[in-house]
Amino acid sequence: MSRLLTPEEIAALRAEAPYVPAPREHYHVVVDAGHADLAPEALDALRVGDVIPLSRDASAPVEIVANGTTVATGQLVSLDGRAAVRVVSLATDRRTTR
Repeated sequence: MSRLLTPEEIAALRAEAPYVPAPREHYHVVVDAGHADLAPEALDALRVGDVIPLSRDASAPVEIVANGTTVATGQLVSLDGRAAVRVVSLATDRRTTR
């Protein structure tokens, strides 16, 4: 289940950055939990139940990306049985123009 950000979370994201370009109505937010490189043969051989190891440690922070710009890092958590991410730090690359 998705949820809307609280006013406090929105204020934290807007406070002196991070700068996220593009439309102000909605942001496309992606949580980047890691990457894997697979050969074409390995991709073709994928089956239900296979496990793909990712490039990050299971307990490492994940990147929170809005419209292609990293805005924060977070920790994967469970919320009412669904995957969620807890914001643990905001991006340090701060822009003054919005």
